Amino acid sequence: MSRSSGPRLLVCELYGFGVEHLFMEARDQVLNARDVATVQQARYALPKDARFRLDHLPGTAEPLLWVADVVAGAVRAQKVGDVRYREILGERVIDFPVDVR
Repeated sequence: MSRSSGPRLLVCELYGFGVEHLFMEARDQVLNARDVATVQQARYALPKDARFRLDHLPGTAEPLLWVADVVAGAVRAQKVGDVRYREILGERVIDFPVDVR
């Protein structure tokens, strides 16, 4: 899943779970602005009065941002045949299939 298609699709899914505030790891100004624009565009799919916000944080300031990399690695390993890490995560992870042509 690309950095731009992911948030666009996940905003709706996250909102459905009651999430109103998304934190992403900060990169450079241009890429951060692209993330913001992507999330703003995704908000059009939410109800008109929906609240959803994106903030960027430096990865060094918030170690919980690294969790996404750990989960992505576990899911990728499962897809290539190594289920050990994904089994450890169990039902804590919800897999949202995304078509990224």
